[in-house]
Amino acid sequence: MRNRKGFTLVEVLVSIGLLALIGTVIGISLNKAFKDNNKNNYDEFVEKVKSAAMLYVNNTVDIINDLNDNSFKVITIGDLINNGYLNDNLVNPSTNEKVGKNEEIQVSYDSDYELIVVYPYTNDNKESYLYTLNYSVMYGDTTEDLCYVDLNTRSLQLIYPDGTPVKDNNSNKILVPEQNIKAYMENGEECTNLTSEKIGTYKIRYEYTKNYKEKLNQKNVEKKSAERTITVRPSKPTIDIFNVTKNNNDVYNPTMTYKVSDSSKKTDMILKYCINTTGKISDCSSWSEAKNSQDTTLKINLNEIDKNISGKNKVDIYFFVKNGFEEYAYKSQNYKIKTEVIVKPNGGKYNNDTNDFTKYVDNGVKLGSVITFSSFTRGTTHKFEGLKDSNEKEYNVNSVITDDVTLTAQWYEWCSSKTLQSTSCSETCGEGNIINHYVDAKDSSHKCPDEPTSTSCKIQECHTRCDETCAIYKCEQYSDWPIQYHEYLYDKYDHSYCKEGAWMGYVWGNNNCSVGATIDNCNGTSSGGGSSGGSNCETVSFDCTGFIYDTYNDCFNLVFDRGDGVWAGCEKNKYNKYRACKYKTVCS
Repeated sequence: MRNRKGFTLVEVLVSIGLLALIGTVIGISLNKAFKDNNKNNYDEFVEKVKSAAMLYVNNTVDIINDLNDNSFKVITIGDLINNGYLNDNLVNPSTNEKVGKNEEIQVSYDSDYELIVVYPYTNDNKESYLYTLNYSVMYGDTTEDLCYVDLNTRSLQLIYPDGTPVKDNNSNKILVPEQNIKAYMENGEECTNLTSEKIGTYKIRYEYTKNYKEKLNQKNVEKKSAERTITVRPSKPTIDIFNVTKNNNDVYNPTMTYKVSDSSKKTDMILKYCINTTGKISDCSSWSEAKNSQDTTLKINLNEIDKNISGKNKVDIYFFVKNGFEEYAYKSQNYKIKTEVIVKPNGGKYNNDTNDFTKYVDNGVKLGSVITFSSFTRGTTHKFEGLKDSNEKEYNVNSVITDDVTLTAQWYEWCSSKTLQSTSCSETCGEGNIINHYVDAKDSSHKCPDEPTSTSCKIQECHTRCDETCAIYKCEQYSDWPIQYHEYLYDKYDHSYCKEGAWMGYVWGNNNCSVGATIDNCNGTSSGGGSSGGSNCETVSFDCTGFIYDTYNDCFNLVFDRGDGVWAGCEKNKYNKYRACKYKTVCS
């Protein structure tokens, strides 16, 4: 096939058509977006002006007072700028020009005294005219004749173009029904004695004389007309009292007290009520007649109202009331089926959780069956002391729960009050400072931190090692020599070895001082040694045969007086036999 080097005429025309279509669609979209944007900008501009006007009027007492008599007041953009409610450079988006200071704004009150602001505002009236304000009233209102309601007031009166009322110097009753003003219904019939007994919207046309001094029935009188709407709104029921009281003996059959009425204040108005737990009026399958304007008390069955109420801790009970116009009102109350116990750890923990928690219990149970008191902790610095309610009433494990209650954990800080138990010195010898030892004032078994003082204390002087000694005496064998008795010295305080002491003597004969036997005067103990002989704790016996001195009949004493208190001696009995030599050692 040959290569195609261009487009056919049909292709070119189709392309041009598509481009034109796309351009048109884009243009329309952009134009619409532009218009929408301009409209939004203009709407924002208007609302800005209205808001500023509302602030200005509400803050200006003179204007408020005028509006109580005048049907309306006219203010200007300049008023808002001069008083700081609008910027002098404000631009109107519709003209792209600064807003004119002479532009007018109309302000007035409606029948409910809500402020109405009209901007932009143009008044085409060049002479006085009948100003009409739509009027709304509730069914059952006591106003007898709505045809001329508020005649000669700001709602329905002759006014000048600036909104000020036309006044007669002799009388404020400028307009008189059937004389210079007459009301007609929408069907053309004359409006007479229109009351609030019938709900609806009524368009009223007024015929009045241009000159209030003239009468409608006069010949050649110039007549004018104006219209307004009278609305009779349906009344609404009101709930003055609604309360549900728990019966602790039967929590599913509480007592309900109510008082309802209708905003119309008509006591013959039939009212009906409905109770549910969903909060939806559409769930009211049945309605019961409610006594109008009477305090009423009755029993209700929650099991009938809510088939799933069993097992719930609490429930919201909704009370709906409606009138014959199907207008309704409602109130609700949180009903606790089980008793609510709210617990606040108060800086501590319950089961390691610091958050407040709620327990729902059956009425009459003991608190200890609901809360584990040992689960309250607050580190090692505080002791849990129980729970208190808002009235400072104490609760313990045996407290019976009879009503909803909020309990707060009570904590005692250890050693917040303390007692001095004893004192000591910071040093074991020499000079130091007194240390006070405290216990908790409420619990003496709890030790509080020691507190050092600046008061000095001086105890015994520190000792020099081996300056004071005690001794251990040993029986030792030295080659061919008899058994010898030696003294070994040790430090009195740390019992470390100091040196070998004096030789105490030989032992002859019957060797009751066995090799290895010792007397430990440092620790107050003794031990035997070898295979023969032995000793008790403080006394070792020796044979005194070698010590024969006839010059002594009764007693022989051998004293080693080195200041260590060691002594030994022998005694002769009546048979000229020598008793055992005994000794006793004492460390000084």
